[in-house]
Amino acid sequence: MNVAFCAEKDRKKTKKCAWAATTIYCLLFPFLLVFAAASAMIFDDPSMPTHLGLSVIFLCFCIPLSIPFTFYFVWSRYSQGEYKKSRQFCLIPLYILIGTLSYHVLTDTIRSLF
Repeated sequence: MNVAFCAEKDRKKTKKCAWAATTIYCLLFPFLLVFAAASAMIFDDPSMPTHLGLSVIFLCFCIPLSIPFTFYFVWSRYSQGEYKKSRQFCLIPLYILIGTLSYHVLTDTIRSLF
């Protein structure tokens, strides 16, 4: 009885998390896509190397493009009953955002040294 109660509680917790992630990412998607498109303005700086600028643009586009994959992974794992994995997949865009921001900080630091 207790195991069934814990499984039901875990399912409800995962469903709330999945719906929250879906709603938040649906609202953020257009803004993140515009942000990614505006990242091409990085080439307004004449000292920006082409390979560095293209890598920044690529990483900026990875953030909004990860959102549809997140939806798929979250809801497919939820329907398979893998609730812990489903909750972990809710954080994919945040992981990519942290990686992208870290890369921006790193490249700015390197460019300021030279």
